[in-house]
Amino acid sequence: MQRWGLASGVLAAVLGVLLVSGGAADRAAAQCGGADGALQVMTYNIRTALGTKNPGKNPLHQLFEPHDIAPVAAAIAAADADVVALQEVLGWGQTRRIARALEMDSAFVFHPSPLPWWGTAVLSRCKLSEVRREVISRGKGNGKAMVLAQVEVAGQDVIVTSLHRDRDDNSGAQVARVLSALQSEIAPVVLMGDFNFTPNDKRHGVVSGTYDDSVHVAQSGADYVGTRGTYPVIAGSKPHRRIDYVFLSKGDFAVSDVRVIEGVHSEASDHLGFVAEVTLTPQSQ
Repeated sequence: MQRWGLASGVLAAVLGVLLVSGGAADRAAAQCGGADGALQVMTYNIRTALGTKNPGKNPLHQLFEPHDIAPVAAAIAAADADVVALQEVLGWGQTRRIARALEMDSAFVFHPSPLPWWGTAVLSRCKLSEVRREVISRGKGNGKAMVLAQVEVAGQDVIVTSLHRDRDDNSGAQVARVLSALQSEIAPVVLMGDFNFTPNDKRHGVVSGTYDDSVHVAQSGADYVGTRGTYPVIAGSKPHRRIDYVFLSKGDFAVSDVRVIEGVHSEASDHLGFVAEVTLTPQSQ
């Protein structure tokens, strides 16, 4: 287990580090997925590797608690994903440790904050390129940033993202910023993250006007995922909800299956990892 956190944030603030790539980039493949354009993608809010202890307590208030990446890495390994979007990641150091454990390339960006300490990340079995950071919210102490990167699948560039929508901002401005940041992309887009809204929310309707919700177009697994949801892992005062998504640029992907990573991996976080098996369509290649 790792007892750390604040030191990483302080160092990042001092150095002004906002975006970091790394992990096992030297062992990453040139292309992701299969030659037919098949790709497994995963989105996973890891709660800074705190597991399910102290449910409902903000990770910021648990910086000096033990953080154990081993269950998180095991859950990702069980998913057998080519590209993984992570949220609530405790700095670039934690990102790199998870990436190295899985022999994946990685990119991390800090959320905007007077003292940067957590953010979003992308892990990939193939090399990440064109990494950038887009700020989507500057909320009251709860700003959010999205990481974007490019991977190659069957000779085609694909944009992959990880975002964590600020649940305290219900204006719809964050969704607008996300869509604006991606508007000029001509490559297929896999838009992943913890969106903090349910499928019947009007903001879901805004996103799905441009991107397919992978659960809605999946050939299998949709009924179970829709019922099981992705949060919370253990139902208590809150019912299970689906708030973690893989959205796909319309017409660019077919979805064969969707699933959540649970069982022995359920308590690696308070969210379940969500996986979609997708394939680039002929028109996108």
